[in-house]
Amino acid sequence: MKLHYIPLIILSAMFLTGCGSKGGPDLTPEASRKTIKSAPDWFLTPPLKEGFITNSSSATSQDMQMALDKARTSAASTLAGLIESEWNGLVKRAQEETGLAENSQIIDHFSNTQEQVISNRLKDIRVSQREIMEEKTDDGTRIYRAYVLVEFDEGAAQKRLLAQIKADEQLYTAMRATELYDEMEQKVEAYRQRHQE
Repeated sequence: MKLHYIPLIILSAMFLTGCGSKGGPDLTPEASRKTIKSAPDWFLTPPLKEGFITNSSSATSQDMQMALDKARTSAASTLAGLIESEWNGLVKRAQEETGLAENSQIIDHFSNTQEQVISNRLKDIRVSQREIMEEKTDDGTRIYRAYVLVEFDEGAAQKRLLAQIKADEQLYTAMRATELYDEMEQKVEAYRQRHQE
C-alpha cells in the first residue's frame, strides 16, 4: 500500500518545483517610490493643450524598443477609446439639435460620416513626448521602462468631418443651423490658426 504513494509524492514534488521556477524577469514590478519619483512630470500630470486630447502610459520590457512600442500602443488604444466615446455623443447631439428621429436617413448618414472620420483617427494621434529609463528587477535583471505621451489633434479630425458634411448637401442643410455645427466651425478655425503660426 505504501508503495503506491511514492510515485504520487514524486510527481507532486516535480510539479511544485516546476511551478516555483521563473522563466524570466518580472516585467510588472510594483511601482516603488523611486519609480514614481523618477516618472516625468508630463506623465503624472499630462499637459492641457488647446485643441488636443492627451493620454500617457508606461510599459516595461527587457528590450528598449519593445517597451516603447508597448507604452505607445497602450496610450493610443486608451486615447482612441476616449475619442470614440466622445464622438459617439455627437450623433446623439446632432439628433437632438436637428429634431430628427433616431432612425432618420440624415442622422444615419451623419453617424456613418462621423464613424469614417473616427476610423481614421490614428492619423491624428501622435507621440508628443517619450522617455526611457533603465531599471533593475528584484532579481537584478535589467529592464527598460518607457513613458509615452500621445496626443490627438481634435481640430484636424473636425476639419475632415466638416468637409464631409459640406460635401453632402442634404446633411449640410440639416446640420448648418445647429449649435453643434457652429462649434465644429469654431474648432476648425482654431485649428487653422494654430497651423498658421
